[in-house]
Amino acid sequence: MRRLLALLLLLLPLAAPAQVPPDEAAYREVFSLEAFGPPNPSALAAAAFRLAYRGSVPNAAFALARDASGRSAWGYAGGAASPEAAEAAALSNCQRSLGPLQAECRVFARNAVRPGGPGIAPVEGGIGPFRWAPLLLHRGPEAARGVLVWGHGYGGPDRDLRNTATPPFVSLLNDNGWDVLRFDRHPGDDGVYASLPMLTGGLALLRQAGYRRILLGGQSRGGWQAIMAASERPDLVEAVIATAPAAHGEWTRGNNLGAAMDDFRRLLAGLPAGGPRLAVVVFDGDDFDPDPERRAAMLEAKAAERSAPTLALWPEPPLRGHGGAKELRFTLSYAGCLLSLVQAPEAAAPRGLRRAACTGG
Repeated sequence: MRRLLALLLLLLPLAAPAQVPPDEAAYREVFSLEAFGPPNPSALAAAAFRLAYRGSVPNAAFALARDASGRSAWGYAGGAASPEAAEAAALSNCQRSLGPLQAECRVFARNAVRPGGPGIAPVEGGIGPFRWAPLLLHRGPEAARGVLVWGHGYGGPDRDLRNTATPPFVSLLNDNGWDVLRFDRHPGDDGVYASLPMLTGGLALLRQAGYRRILLGGQSRGGWQAIMAASERPDLVEAVIATAPAAHGEWTRGNNLGAAMDDFRRLLAGLPAGGPRLAVVVFDGDDFDPDPERRAAMLEAKAAERSAPTLALWPEPPLRGHGGAKELRFTLSYAGCLLSLVQAPEAAAPRGLRRAACTGG
């Protein structure tokens, strides 16, 4: 825990510079550490609000409980049917996390508005098939470092994941200058290849809008598709971040998983050696990955072959499972390497296989 808190201090954004655009200044005020007031909350509670909650989709709410010493419990919810439902879910999640803490859970934020404090409206609209991440800071192509397009996973035709929150490390990319768009697909039209043309076709629109650098990222099927799209349009994509990329269903069901590793090898082979940069995260205990160790080794070999920085993250326990990248401790332990992968000069970018926590190169 002590190591995680030290990493957190490195990763959380620094105080705002003396002069920032008015919209950004208002945004920073909503999500600043000063927003909590005394007593100071725990570092993890602050990170949950500033990194994890900001990836939510309205209707969203964040609930917080603190005792006199600042010990904290919290809960949040997004994508609810109404503001009232979001608040009820956030309070319920907070109460479940109280444990022995003697404090009352209260609603701390509704969307990007703090009751009795500052607030901003969620970002609306988008570009082509992509919509803006509503609670993340939107700077525009002239002011942003670039834009990240994030794709969610696939839960089957009866499970709609279009309101799934982006993982906390995406908020950290946003803090470092990247605008964030969501590639949300209807579950009834989300075959691996069915929605791919929408993703690749939208990339040119981002360039036309003025974005000079484009990142692709995604979880599960979203990550698999991000690599496919980068292979088709390497001229438009700067880097790819794929967490637990998958396209074959649960490995225990045995549906065409005999070819899963060969398909993954071919997926990687589609990327030109000179770019885009690539980061892939695999997890032990992933029901959609038949052999994380083998995939990690495959990625390590690919990193040695490519001139473009190529990084494989295979987190050590207790991080595990198909959704491991959405956990706050993944961001606190590994986001530094992801930031360096997409932003550092080529010679300084991390490469190869990493298991232990990393904060950079």
